[in-house]
Amino acid sequence: MREITLSNGKTVEVECLSCALTSGEVEPDGGVIVETEYFHAHQDVAYPIKGLVILASKRHIKCFDELNDLEKVDYINLLS
Repeated sequence: MREITLSNGKTVEVECLSCALTSGEVEPDGGVIVETEYFHAHQDVAYPIKGLVILASKRHIKCFDELNDLEKVDYINLLS
């Protein structure tokens, strides 16, 4: 577990911040921008820089090479 301080000053203890965000365990201050079956887009919860959007896989992966075909199509559709 790691302890992370969010931009609102709240400290959370999580195994993986991305997993905690996509599961709803941690709620981003700006809310969810867009959510699909495979991805979750939100503002960075530690450093809320205007215009910066985090697009996180809902499945815990280490590299985009691990995405399956459905996830790849969803990712491309989100970016287009």
